[in-house]
Amino acid sequence: MVDEETWYSQLREQWKPEHAHLLLIAESAPDDRGDPTQRHFFYADHLGRADNLFRSVVQAMYGTTKEDLKQTGKRPWLERLRSDGFYLIDLAPYPVNAGSQTARTRVLRESVAGCVTRAHALNPDEVVVVKSDLYLMLDGPLRAAGLSVPQDTGIPFPLGNKRAEFVSAFNDARRRSDEG
Repeated sequence: MVDEETWYSQLREQWKPEHAHLLLIAESAPDDRGDPTQRHFFYADHLGRADNLFRSVVQAMYGTTKEDLKQTGKRPWLERLRSDGFYLIDLAPYPVNAGSQTARTRVLRESVAGCVTRAHALNPDEVVVVKSDLYLMLDGPLRAAGLSVPQDTGIPFPLGNKRAEFVSAFNDARRRSDEG
């Protein structure tokens, strides 16, 4: 098994909260292709066009707009996410998007046990899973590990016209968590 790239582990660790109240699980670490501006979610020094997940999370949690992000950049929002106990891990510890669908699915399935172990070690109050296929893979194992998953379906990845759907589904999961 290939481990997460050192640069990504370091970025992720920098933004790790003292306690993970809300743990988000996405598909895989980004492929930076040697370019720091392609490091996405945890890379505080650049907000790129492909930073859809970051934009959508801060929009859902704080009502942050595109203009807010242009004015402030990512760092204050990453600080706020960390302060509020938000954390993100990935099912696969390395990029999978370049592979065929068959190879991608195989790697994701093989990564479930390790992801559940990492999630359990963080002892989050709640776990939210992005993408329907990931939810189907992780829901049972996460619940079997004693983790709380306040959703009953996958949340779409926020590409293009799916951002509003992501924000709504993400906030629904958070509301369920608050009610539970």
